[in-house]
Formats: sequence, C-alpha cells, structure tokens
Amino acid sequence: MQPHPHFERHGSDIHLDLPVSLSEAVLGASIPVPTVEGKVTMKIPPGSNSGSTLRLKGKGMPARRGGQRGDQYVKLKVMLPEKPDSELKDFISEWSKKHSYNPRAKAGLV
Repeated sequence: MQPHPHFERHGSDIHLDLPVSLSEAVLGASIPVPTVEGKVTMKIPPGSNSGSTLRLKGKGMPARRGGQRGDQYVKLKVMLPEKPDSELKDFISEWSKKHSYNPRAKAGLV
C-alpha cells in the first residue's frame, strides 16, 4: 500500500502538515482543511507559529473493534511568499527595528 501524499495515520488518528500564510498565522483565519471524509473549516488562532498543532476531534479513522473515531491533528507550517515583495520586506525591516525579538532565546539556543 502506498502512503497517502498528505495524511499520515497513527492508529485511529490522522496527522496532516498544513501550509498557512503569514497573514493567516499572525491575524488568525478560518480556512478549509482536508480530512479523510472531505473538507472542513478550521479556525487558526491569531499568533499561531509553525509547528503548532491543532486538533479536529472525531475527524480521524474509525477505531478498530467499534471504538470511538480518532482525531485529526493539523500541524501548521507558516509559509512565506516565494518572492517577498519590497512592501513586505520594508514593513518587516521597520517592524524589527522597534520590536526586539529573538525566537532562539526562549529555547535556550542563544
């Protein structure tokens, strides 16, 4: 059996890596998400990071031996435009001058 190109099964649970835009991650959004039974709408909370995992309860596979249906876990992957335009670059440049932020500091990687 060939692996599915998007879904990965772990028991009754389904896992999916989902690309989201910078604006969807920063501002939050309601976006369509594929499941094994079709698309559903999922809310992305404002301020979401790459690697954040959201759960769609009951959207996994039926459990073996008649148990409860599994869940679907959606791991967010924030994706920048392939070629960021000058407006985005200028905004980030100005924003970063006023907002010191080192994401490696919290992880102790400084």
